[in-house]
Amino acid sequence: MNDPQIDAAYAARQAGDDRKVMDICRGILAANAAHLGARSLIGVCFAEAGDLDRARLLIEQPAAFEPGNWRFQLNLSVLREIEGNPAAAKESAEAAAAAAPERFETWARLGDLSGKQGDFEGAVAALDKAVAISGHPGLALRLAGAAYETGRHDKAAQALDLLERAAPGHPEALRLRTHLARKSGDQGAFVAAAAKWLEADPASEAARVALAHGHAQQDDYHRAVQLYRPLVQGQPDNAGHAATFARYLLWARDFDGAEAHYERALALEPGNADAAAGLARLNIYRGRLEQAAILAGKAVEADPLNVDAYGQLALASDSRLSDEQLARLHAIAADPATDPEQRASALFTAGDVHHRRKAHDRAFDAWRQANEIKRHAAVSAGSGYERGETEALVDRLIASFRDFPATAPAGGVSGPTPIFIVGMPRSGTTLLDSALAARADTSSGGELPAMPFALNRFLAWAQGSGWRGGPIPDQVAAQLRAGYLRQYADYGIKAAAFVTDKQPLNILSVGLIRHLFPAAPIIHIRRDAVETGFSIYRKNFTRTWTFSTALPDIGHYYGQYARLMAHWHEALGDRLALVNYEALVGDFEGELRRLTAQFGLAWDPAALAYHEQKSVVTTLSATQVRKPPSREYMSSTAPYAEALAPLRDALGEAGV
Repeated sequence: MNDPQIDAAYAARQAGDDRKVMDICRGILAANAAHLGARSLIGVCFAEAGDLDRARLLIEQPAAFEPGNWRFQLNLSVLREIEGNPAAAKESAEAAAAAAPERFETWARLGDLSGKQGDFEGAVAALDKAVAISGHPGLALRLAGAAYETGRHDKAAQALDLLERAAPGHPEALRLRTHLARKSGDQGAFVAAAAKWLEADPASEAARVALAHGHAQQDDYHRAVQLYRPLVQGQPDNAGHAATFARYLLWARDFDGAEAHYERALALEPGNADAAAGLARLNIYRGRLEQAAILAGKAVEADPLNVDAYGQLALASDSRLSDEQLARLHAIAADPATDPEQRASALFTAGDVHHRRKAHDRAFDAWRQANEIKRHAAVSAGSGYERGETEALVDRLIASFRDFPATAPAGGVSGPTPIFIVGMPRSGTTLLDSALAARADTSSGGELPAMPFALNRFLAWAQGSGWRGGPIPDQVAAQLRAGYLRQYADYGIKAAAFVTDKQPLNILSVGLIRHLFPAAPIIHIRRDAVETGFSIYRKNFTRTWTFSTALPDIGHYYGQYARLMAHWHEALGDRLALVNYEALVGDFEGELRRLTAQFGLAWDPAALAYHEQKSVVTTLSATQVRKPPSREYMSSTAPYAEALAPLRDALGEAGV
């Protein structure tokens, strides 16, 4: 039978008005001192106030008299939790749910207790029932959190949908939505969710950190710097913020700023391994390998689990790690609790160390495991390599780009002339870039990001406008060209007549490049296919290079690259130069003279001494280009011939 007064007391409790609860219960007890409902509820108030002795007498007796009363069991559950007996608290909540399965309160209590005790599966089951009964937004949020903890991301997303319909813009919901997007690997969704989270809660440090990280993952380092700067300025004594900000500055190519903030982080916290490893990386980029090795060694000592520190130490020392350090890398990789990216990175470094020691079987096994971890993570996130998509893109580019302008656009092109160096990753692009950029009239742009973005924008425009080839409208071309040239200032590239761009993705953009910059030299460097594929497989590439984690996929992608480059050479003739990596290393001066003459560039002997330059090199070949041309890297596959059979087979199937 319903008791209106007790119902009113519980309603007051849900509203957080404890004084009203006490007043109602005392009124009931004044008329009937034996009223079990009032005694049990007022006992909860005493328990929450810390008066456990009075609470026990008032709560335990009603629960003993009426064990099937769901409210008495819930109140007993509260008492047991406050007493520090979580198992008994959960047992009472289970009894309440069994007594009144139609009441959302019983399932909500059971779900909360299950979550607090680490039983997230149980929490999801109970909270799911509570939400189904009540549709309460607060319960939906708790369900989303529990589902996230169990990896049931679809269930978490459904709960958040329910919450956001009832309470749009809830910061905690947006926080969870951001984490779900991060887990899915959808960088666009991650940035969008983090942006909404920060908009809803502008003071949230976590939201700002997440959004900056998201932009960095999309290679928009300037935006990451803008977002993170307030944290560094607002917390000048926070070494962690200084180190993270330095990393974003490094990728944004503000090398002096990065160095200053790394050093600041180390001044604030001498044992900050992230800062020491980051500064080691910067020293590698600058060719200061001895300093880099010292810093990386300190980072490893400060944090034996810092995977990046081992990577920088291996680069700076030509993979001369100790047995103990190598064992730690394998231990990190074997720990399933470690982030998959960190496990993969540890294995890539371990593989290089084994390779240096000529332990070829162990080296290849480490690289294989590393790539399997990365591939599994990519497939789970829905971002694995799609052969059909690559083939369709190449088909579209070949069909669309057949005729090219022979002269410069109306009004000319102001600013430096780009020199585009295109080819597969690990094909010698950094070597050629370093040599050409050593010339007095040329600056190195390294792997500039603007052209791939320009191609994506152009293809979207072409899809919408129905463009299928022929001249590109002047207005469209001018906007794309201006966006490309703007990056020179964004990245602080030294003023020069020419600026090199060795972005490997530009193999896709050769047709667009020729439209936008008819006078720009384009040089295609090609390396032995098996050597190229093996070198890719050994390196820890970013998520952009989805094909890099499996030898058959590498072979397939190389085949599509070869097919597309054959088209570019046929369509452009001598306006696209070709150099073989093996020929360049074998006759360095002769090949450089031939290339510069082909495009009417003056010969500068400084190109031959590229390795003596004080330039900053930010690619995977940063240590190799500090040496003269060498045949050392021309035949690295011999000890791995059997293991590389899937690569050779895939290349054969692709017609390479």
